[in-house]
Order: sequence, then C-alpha cells, then structure tokens
Amino acid sequence: MVINSTIVALCLALTSPVAAQRHATTASPAEQQSQASDPLPGAEALLQKQQYAEAAEKLQVIVGRHADNPQAWFDLGYAQSHLDKPQDAAASYRKAVDLAPKWFEANLNLGIALAKAGDTAAAVPVLKKAVELKPSTGGQQALGRAWLALAQAQEDTAPKEAMAAYDKAATMLPNDSDLDVKVGNLLEKAGDLAGAEQRFRHAAEMGNASGISRLISVLGKQKRYDEAAVWLQKYVTQNPQDSHARVELARLLASQDKPQDAIAVLQPVSGASADPAITRELADLYRETRQFSLAAPLYQQLLTRNPNDPDLHFGLGISLLYQLKYAEAEQELMQTVKLKPDYAEAYDRLADAARENKHYGLALQALDARAKFLPENPKTYFIRATSYDNLRMTKQAMTYYKKFLEVAGGKYPDQEFEARHRLKALQPD
Repeated sequence: MVINSTIVALCLALTSPVAAQRHATTASPAEQQSQASDPLPGAEALLQKQQYAEAAEKLQVIVGRHADNPQAWFDLGYAQSHLDKPQDAAASYRKAVDLAPKWFEANLNLGIALAKAGDTAAAVPVLKKAVELKPSTGGQQALGRAWLALAQAQEDTAPKEAMAAYDKAATMLPNDSDLDVKVGNLLEKAGDLAGAEQRFRHAAEMGNASGISRLISVLGKQKRYDEAAVWLQKYVTQNPQDSHARVELARLLASQDKPQDAIAVLQPVSGASADPAITRELADLYRETRQFSLAAPLYQQLLTRNPNDPDLHFGLGISLLYQLKYAEAEQELMQTVKLKPDYAEAYDRLADAARENKHYGLALQALDARAKFLPENPKTYFIRATSYDNLRMTKQAMTYYKKFLEVAGGKYPDQEFEARHRLKALQPD
C-alpha cells in the first residue's frame, strides 16, 4: 500500500534537514574555514524556501563531488520526495543510511519513500529498524510517527502487527485520536465489530469526526439505529455545515418512521442557496408526508439545475397530481417517461392524471406501457374500464368492469357500485 499522504507529509516535515541532526562532528578551526565555502547550506536554504527543483540540482552536484556525505544524500532524498519522485528519493536515502546506519531520520524517511513507491516489502524492515533507533530531535513524538509509518506499511500484509504498531504509536501520541480510527478500521475489516466499535467510540468521544462517522456506520451494521442517530445528531451539532451528514441523519430518522424529525433536521439549512442534496431530501420528505404544496416548489427549484432528471419530474408530477393540478401533473409525468421509458410507477400515475384530464386514450396507452413491467391490479382494471366506457368502446369496457369486480373483493365499494351500475347500463338485459 502507499502510505497516506498526510502522514508522509508529517513524517517528512519532522525529519527535514532542519529538524534532523547533521552528521558531522564539531569542526576544528581549519575545518570551519573549509566549511565557509561549503555549498550544502545554500542547498538547504533552498529546501527551506521549498524550491525543491533548484535544491535537487545543487545537491546532485554536491553528492557527485562528496559521495561520502550522508547529509547531502539525505537532503537530496528530501528534495526528491517533494518532487514526487519516491524511487529516486529512496535511492538517495539508502545512500544516507549506508553511510550512517544508526541515523533515525534517514531510516524513517527511507522507509516512507519505499512505501510511497509501492515497495512495502522493503519498507517494513527499514521502518522496524527505525523504531529501534533514537531520534536526533523530537523525542517520543518523532518515534511515535515512526511507529505510525510502520503500522500503515503493514496494514495489508500483516494487519495484527499493524494494530500492535498503531497501539505503540498511541502510547507516544496520546492525543492522536486518528490512531483509534485506524485500528478500528482494521478490526472492522477482520469482522470484529465489537472491537471496532470500542475503538471508534473512543475516538468519537475525543471529538474525532472520522471516529463519529465510523461509529455510526458500525452501529448501523448492528441495526442499532437509535444509538446511531444520537451520534449522528452530535456530529451534525458539531459540524452544522456538513450537508452530507444532515442528509444521512434525515434518512436515518425517516427509516425509523420519524419523518417530521427528519424534516426538522433539514429545514434550518434549506433555502434558495441550500445544498441541492438537502433540497432534494427535503422535497422527498414533504412528498412522503403528503405536504405536496411544500414539495412542489422544491422540485421546481431542483429542475432548474437538472432538467433531465426523471425522478425530479416524477416527484413534481406526484405533488401536482395530489394538489388536483392534473394538466400540469400530466406534463411532468409525460416528461418522466420520456426521460426514463421503463419508469413503471410513472406510467401508473400518468394514467391517473390523463383520466382526470379526460385524455382516455393516453390513459390506456400509459396502462399498456405499465403492463410491460407490472401486473394488472383492481385500480388498473377500473381505469381501463372507465376509459373504454368514455370512449364508447362498450365491449372492452364491459370486459374490464367484470375483471375489476372479480378482483375487487369489496375493498373498493364506491368503484364496485359504479362498475355494477355501468354493466347494467351497458347491457340492460
């Protein structure tokens, strides 16, 4: 695996040429005079200014002339790392390690560069050596970062060893709640939900956003939705602008048959400038709770941005249909099936709107399209019967009135009365 770029940056910053102890003894007066013309400080000044390409160019010249200088090789590796040349960086750090085998920072940066280059098999033994060495600066924190790098390098090939390394890092970095999240991820991957929950909960209690997110996920997997909702509410309170979290909380509450609570989560951040995900979820909730007059304008707002979204046209069509705005509903539902010809439920509702608009031929066409995807039911039989009846197609009308009465079973008293009445009218004898 490739080590997380954030951790790489942390480790490299910790073991930069400025932070790492220079590998030179106290210079004699003669040596001090010689060092006055030493080009290495100039190259390191470029590194501090983040002028990595210029620094690398100077350092290539330096190591060509002074191949036995571990600091120069270390500095070159550092520049190459920041130029996104991990293989070149690893080669340079390897030279530094060969010249100074017990140099903690050189070993650590070599391990990180190897891992970033994808060679974890080579990175792990180097990092294992690094954690046994003494940092030049940074003390326990520097050593903790080395354990963290080792843990990440071992995640795919040795997850148990990785967990142990993360725990070792945690003893040296007690305020880094991300370590609990990383161990929790490994435990969850191994199927230990209880262990993962414990780690995620600890991170969540420290205010770690990722810990809260992972805890919610694990609680959801265990169908402990009430607890998940509590933690998600805490997260939303801490991160009120996180639209994704608000939507997830609303969905979780809706799944618990608490649609009004879900609406209350979304309403405070709704409006013309709201995240479209918020607006869409709120529109769907309004429709599901039969607040169609509130749903319709939100769907219209969304359609200005996404005019070819069939689900938005369908939502608007249903909202208009239940407000008895049949002509407008028919247009939206026609657009729905035009954009998505296999939208079975849209054909069903289109038949309703068309019949109300006395577009009986369209109603029958919609039901024929619906029948390709869904079986007939009492409602479709009745719409067919009344549509044929209004088109004065007596034989077909009678056929479907009879089909309707065969399956209605007393559940539709008004329609059953009408069907019997029409059958008598159509066939008096």
